[in-house]
Amino acid sequence: RLTFIGQDYRKSGRIAAEIISKCIPKDGTIIAAVGNREFDGHKTRLAGFEERMQELGFESSQIHVIETFNDYQITYRKILECLENMPEVHAIYMANRSVGGCTEAIHYAGKKGKIRVICHDVAESTKLLLKDGSVDFTITQNIFQQGYLPLVLLREYLQKGNVPESSGMSTEISIICSQNID
Repeated sequence: RLTFIGQDYRKSGRIAAEIISKCIPKDGTIIAAVGNREFDGHKTRLAGFEERMQELGFESSQIHVIETFNDYQITYRKILECLENMPEVHAIYMANRSVGGCTEAIHYAGKKGKIRVICHDVAESTKLLLKDGSVDFTITQNIFQQGYLPLVLLREYLQKGNVPESSGMSTEISIICSQNID
């Protein structure tokens, strides 16, 4: 491989922790949902999240980690189960997809607006969830840059023999809420 261009997953997890830490009490309970602990992106986001939460004074016992396998029904069922068994959940960190399953479970449990929800990326469904208040923040990656820069660097390598200067480039990370979604 010549280089990597993409989101710094650890940093994006750390950013999610920073946001959540400012939105909940220091003794708050958090659900952290990953698709699969073996998927590098989700595992690295979770590691960054847990690392930053610990630095901010949160105990690991305050963070309940679940795997949802990026499946709407599994996410819905596991989040609802957590909400029934842990009535004092203050925030949910979705380090994966299936955000709709999460927000639907929150709504069904009657806790919409009472639990902070942080997720990643900005699919059309996420935009709607931000606008209706089901999701508080999403952390995005610059998809255009991730698609464009590899082609530019590949052209430079194939046509001119120029090897990229570094083994990786992190793309811009943005924080989106209902007020800057458009």
